[in-house]
Amino acid sequence: MSVSFLVSVGVGWLLAGAPARVDRIVPCTPDTPDWIAARDALSALDQQLEALPDDGDVAPVRTAMASLLGLRCFAIARQEETRPPVAWDDETDVSALALKVWWRVGGEDFFASHLELGAPGRHNIVIPPDLREVLTREHSPKHRLADLLCPANAGACGVETEPWLLRAERAFQSENPRRSGLSRDKLTPPLDCMAVAQKKPSRLRYVAWRGCLGGIQGPRTFQSVLPLGRIRAPMDGWLVVRGRRGHYSFCDQLDAYHLGTGTAYRSSSCSKLVLKSRGDVDGAATDATRQGEVKVGRLAADRLRELTWMLLLTPEVRDNVQVATQHVPVPKGLSIEWPTKDGWTEGGVLGGAVGGDSGQTVLSWTWFPQGNVEPFSGTWTFPWSWAVGEDHADILLEEAESAFLEECPALALPSRLLDFTREPGVNHLDAPSGVAGVQDARVEALRSWRPSPGCAPGKDGG
Repeated sequence: MSVSFLVSVGVGWLLAGAPARVDRIVPCTPDTPDWIAARDALSALDQQLEALPDDGDVAPVRTAMASLLGLRCFAIARQEETRPPVAWDDETDVSALALKVWWRVGGEDFFASHLELGAPGRHNIVIPPDLREVLTREHSPKHRLADLLCPANAGACGVETEPWLLRAERAFQSENPRRSGLSRDKLTPPLDCMAVAQKKPSRLRYVAWRGCLGGIQGPRTFQSVLPLGRIRAPMDGWLVVRGRRGHYSFCDQLDAYHLGTGTAYRSSSCSKLVLKSRGDVDGAATDATRQGEVKVGRLAADRLRELTWMLLLTPEVRDNVQVATQHVPVPKGLSIEWPTKDGWTEGGVLGGAVGGDSGQTVLSWTWFPQGNVEPFSGTWTFPWSWAVGEDHADILLEEAESAFLEECPALALPSRLLDFTREPGVNHLDAPSGVAGVQDARVEALRSWRPSPGCAPGKDGG
């Protein structure tokens, strides 16, 4: 008879042969047959995952984990977690790389903890990490970045971007001083999960407490992350950036940077906002004081490549991801049990805030890879953004442009770049008539630019 269920047994049951009444699930007692079977199955699954290649077939592992969850010692586990891979189904798309990372970071600990809950003494609940998204050549063959993706067993592929990834991950952390002033995470303190549980009947308190722990308003720690896997660095082609820099004093700019050589073309129209008596912007007066210029020179090519890499990956950043396992002590006096009826739901309201600043503008960017390749385009908010990927791109742009050296350009600017235009986003209060005409003028300024005597740019770097 299993020790993982509470069974109501009495003389009347023995005489009448009535079915057992099972109304709750409790942990297995160590060293019982059920417990030993669960331990051995967990060990076998661990060995199976250890042998699984990063690009391997997860179907056998999927079957083995489903069998593991079917054991009575993991009955509470399958109730506690509704996230993949614990609760995956036939539609869940899981790569071997993501599954192995999940297992190493905390999946194995999650299962192992359920074999300890039936022992005497105090216990910790293990909240496993989220299953991470993956960008690899095998797993994402139709992705927009497919030509840059490395295989799951990456080897040396994309190794040049590892320092960029580490830097981005540091920038994403809430402990980063820049993020501490911008982060909207945990605008309200986490719920007191034991206080939530105490409002419920005793048989539902563990369920309430555990559900609170796993919720978005519980004590779980989240961060923003990039997908698992590497992409190769964008090494060539031109990065074109359009948009307004600044607010009361500003420049509407059209900049083109060559990733291979660092060649830089900067076409700008600068002015100051002229305000009317009521505080709104006088567009005509503001435009009347514009001063336009074209500068050419060079930036650090490696910084331009890192900026382009981040712009390509910004749409792939995911917020509110639990990347590490969390251990939470079970409060004293709370019985670990899961009722099998009297369904349980727990709702909550996720607080948050949205907002902006009139000093923010939207920059548009396009990367034109070398050769006959479709360009990549996007937009991002400048000079700071709630979105951590965009905000990191702001830092990289400022760092790259701060090292501008005015000199004869190494390459001529390809004409096909100038045929591309998109009106950048400027607050309509700051530019009542828009900036399309200004941007067209910046394009024409580049078309008419001529090198000074003695300066001979190289062949079109397109």
